[in-house]
Amino acid sequence: MSSKAIEGASRPDVDIDALPYVDRELDDAEMKTTVERLIEQEMRRMKRKERSDLPLDIELFEKDDILKQEIERIKKKQPLNALDTKRYELQGPEDEGDVEGWKAAVNNTKSQLESQAGSMFNLELLQKYGANAWRVHNYQLENDLANIKKNTEHLRNQILEINRERKNDQTQAAASLKSLENKWSDLITQNLQVDIACSALENEVEELRRYKQSMQQN
Repeated sequence: MSSKAIEGASRPDVDIDALPYVDRELDDAEMKTTVERLIEQEMRRMKRKERSDLPLDIELFEKDDILKQEIERIKKKQPLNALDTKRYELQGPEDEGDVEGWKAAVNNTKSQLESQAGSMFNLELLQKYGANAWRVHNYQLENDLANIKKNTEHLRNQILEINRERKNDQTQAAASLKSLENKWSDLITQNLQVDIACSALENEVEELRRYKQSMQQN
């Protein structure tokens, strides 16, 4: 991996061929130093922001007046008086001669009796069907859990298979790359040998020319 490839990593239009199972240049101390230097240079070019772009104050529940009022009540630390417990108390009117007050008390008593009857009915239903409903719910949760485990195992196996294929492909590519690298080295060596031979022949030709000139002068 060259420094040019590292610099191109931040560009979306550059394709980088990564061979993690073959390329071991990142284990080199010099390459690590180069990468750290490039990162430091990039961080120096980054603009520092002293304060965040996030808003300092956020208005919650702008479209819900009830929740907005509750937030304001909590900010002011006011007590919550949402539950009226007096309607659950069976009390008569303060004035025993108040007919309308007695009617309201009787109606309140009737509503309390209906509420208690509904509660008892719900308890009977819970006692009769609650256990079975809970078992069905647990069975559904166990089924969902089994499906999630199955899908997770399937995905894990797919990841392992992909990694095996990548390793196999890269290992095979490594042999080709090594062969091409050896050929490239051989060609470079041959070119150097040809250059040396050419230089030697040029020196020999130059020497023969000087010898010829000296013979002609004599």
